Amino acid sequence: MPQLIEQWRLKSADGIAIGFITIWFAGDVFNLIGSIWAGLLPEVVFLAIWFCMADFMMIFSYFYYTHIYHKHHHHKHSSHSHETPSHTEDQPLLRRRSSTLTDIALDPEDHGIFIKFVLPIIFVVGAGLLGFFLSGPKDSGDAEVPEAEIQLGPQILGYMSAFLYLGARIPQIIQNHQRKSVHGLSLLFFLFSSLGNITYAGQILFYRSDSKYIILNLSWLLGSLGTIFEDSVIFLQFYMYKDLDNAIHDDI
Repeated sequence: MPQLIEQWRLKSADGIAIGFITIWFAGDVFNLIGSIWAGLLPEVVFLAIWFCMADFMMIFSYFYYTHIYHKHHHHKHSSHSHETPSHTEDQPLLRRRSSTLTDIALDPEDHGIFIKFVLPIIFVVGAGLLGFFLSGPKDSGDAEVPEAEIQLGPQILGYMSAFLYLGARIPQIIQNHQRKSVHGLSLLFFLFSSLGNITYAGQILFYRSDSKYIILNLSWLLGSLGTIFEDSVIFLQFYMYKDLDNAIHDDI
């Protein structure tokens, strides 16, 4: 969601690499099929469905701002080019009346680290804890956990998904390096991604820790934990290119 908001704010998707979100989408499709086939935890299946929905919105946003928005905006601008501007003095007043959430979305650089990054993370963690307590821990008593069988099909799909996840970040890292910029990328997007991968792997490891169960879920663990390393490279690029991006923003 932070990346979608960033693209809406800039009215541009130049910062995101189409190879990144396309390969990621393919990985999520295999992840969804494999997780259902393997009979993984309901939370894993639910996340896989949401990932595919979020990927679709990201891809749609990319093509909209790359191929549709600018043509439509140019046509609309041309049709009103001969009209006399009106109420220009009221526009700043309308902007001041906007809500705090809108201000944060439109002008994130005007807010501190706590508002931009810490507060959203606290909100998401709090929502997760609230969901846990509302759902209520189930008392299984002495009921035995059914033994899951390692099936070839889900395992193949799982490893294909893992390799796609690992390969998806590469186009984004290359694009950032070529542009020497991370302008148009949301840092909060990658923070959520890393925290999500940590907790995604954690729920599998904390559920059971025997070797057979780890092998059953190894591909999903590799896909989650492996991308954390690549996200660390992108975090480094945010640090390396921040001064250049700030200089470009000041010039504009």
